[in-house]
Amino acid sequence: MKAILRKIIVALIGAAVLAASAGVLVVALAMALYALLRPYLGAAGAAAAVVLAAAVLMAIVGLVLERWILKPSRHKGKPEDEQDLLQKLIGMAQERPMIAAGALIGAIFLAIRNPALTAVVVKAFFDPKPRPSKKA
Repeated sequence: MKAILRKIIVALIGAAVLAASAGVLVVALAMALYALLRPYLGAAGAAAAVVLAAAVLMAIVGLVLERWILKPSRHKGKPEDEQDLLQKLIGMAQERPMIAAGALIGAIFLAIRNPALTAVVVKAFFDPKPRPSKKA
């Protein structure tokens, strides 16, 4: 009985040490990212980028944990030809979450570095109707 209790206590202490180390790591990484981006984006922009990075990290961890806990079944509904592009991208992101996370982080940095391109893409998605071309 004492051996089992000792193993449980050691496991709990190990988990607590790992959790504390992960917390210190995340805080240090956030501070380093802030210090790196502050000269380029200013104080408010760097803080927003750190918050965005934390949100992306939370989303990735949440999706990985959800997938690990629930283990969803594969698509059994429509054939591959009938799926639209968004469903294919979501399926690829579920199959390879680390690659999807890397692509998302790359897209975020591209959006930060080139706001004009970001404005064009956002306008293209939210424009209600296509504009007629002015060819005569």
